[in-house]
Amino acid sequence: MDQEIIQKNGVYLCPKCGSKRVTEYFQAVLHKAKDVNTGTSINLRTNKPYKMSNREKAQMYDMATTEGVGCWSYECRKCGWSSQIYAE
Repeated sequence: MDQEIIQKNGVYLCPKCGSKRVTEYFQAVLHKAKDVNTGTSINLRTNKPYKMSNREKAQMYDMATTEGVGCWSYECRKCGWSSQIYAE
């Protein structure tokens, strides 16, 4: 866990086994409006509380931005090595 991820010619490699099967885990910034007292989601177009559908939740997740990511880490899918958590 103390080894750094290797980047060679723009390709990330596992420092333990040299595999290219590296996954990056990161936080995505998702903006959501909810009523402070009830915790109910607020529709910003109508300014009224509503229950969010699964389709709307999926769309919000897909539109979430990775700009200003707070932290991220790497994990090798071949040998199970994982990096430390990096933060901005």
